[in-house]
Amino acid sequence: MSRPRTNPSPGLFRGDPPLAPQTPHDKTAAAAKLITETEASKRADRSAALKAARLARDALAKPLKRPAR
Repeated sequence: MSRPRTNPSPGLFRGDPPLAPQTPHDKTAAAAKLITETEASKRADRSAALKAARLARDALAKPLKRPAR
């Protein structure tokens, strides 16, 4: 009697098929996409920081006034 397998059988296909070679255009497009996504996230972070600073500044600059009765 044989021992039970600890690993499942690899089956007919052994792993993912190899990827098609990338063309120079594909490489350039991927690099450009990475750059634009990185710059967009940096811009969003800077905008959020500036907005928080502006709100903090405005909160300190304007004292709360009580309405006149």
